[in-house]
Formats: sequence, structure tokens, C-alpha cells
Amino acid sequence: MSPYEAAGHSLFEWIPILESVLEPYPAVALVLSSTWCIRPGYSATLKRLPASLRARFIGGTYHRRVHGVDPWNLSMFRTTPRGVQVQEDAQRRKPRQWIALDDDLEGWPDSCRQNLVACDGTTGLSNPEVQHELREKLRSCHVALSARTP
Repeated sequence: MSPYEAAGHSLFEWIPILESVLEPYPAVALVLSSTWCIRPGYSATLKRLPASLRARFIGGTYHRRVHGVDPWNLSMFRTTPRGVQVQEDAQRRKPRQWIALDDDLEGWPDSCRQNLVACDGTTGLSNPEVQHELREKLRSCHVALSARTP
């Protein structure tokens, strides 16, 4: 995180907000969708997070076991819009419900827009409207999943 691009902000500063929003939903699993999956890497990125949040992660949208180590595959992944990366990951994992929180909004497939909670990179989860939308989508997913459970 460049101090020139994000003056006055610190890396992962909104983690407490995310933990608070997720607290009512202990079964929610997370997938890392970020260039951080590539560098410094998935494991190194998780080490920067609190243990309580780290335990929720089940993988990343980029993984060498899935995408291979071929530089061409890595280049193709990097040039694929984030929304398409997320869509492909959801198709591979087949979750019953999913939500994406992202500030990279370019190239999101229309078919996935209802799953997206869009935020601005400079305000992220500190924006009360984003928090509200994320809470509402989490509640809706929970209700949908609870309705399917006998």
C-alpha cells in the first residue's frame, strides 16, 4: 500500500469492521481474491490477518495447484478482470450462496452483479452504506440457506 496513493490509511485497517459484520455468521467461509494471492502469496497474506479471520479462509482465486506454474497461465490470470476471476472461482467451488466485496469493479460479469458489494478503495468498509449492503446480503444468504436446511 503506497502512502502516496492512500495517505492517512493503513493496510487492513478495516479488519475489525469485517470481523464485526461476519460475527453473526460463523459458518461463512472466505476466499481471497486479490493480486496478493500471487505476491506475496496466499499463505503470506493470511499471516498478516488476525487468527479469527484467518481461520475463515478456504482458499484464493489464484492457486498454483489450480492454475499451474506456467508463466503464461499467470499472465492470463493477471489480465483477467477480477469479477471474472471471482466468477470462475465460484463455478469451480460451487458454493450454495456467495458474496464478493470488491473495489475493483471493472469487468464484472452482469450475471454476478447481484453477488457484488462494491466499495471504493479509499473508504472500503468504513463506508456505512457498504457495511449496510454487506450485512443485508449476508442476511439474505443466511435466510436462503436456512430455508433449504430441514
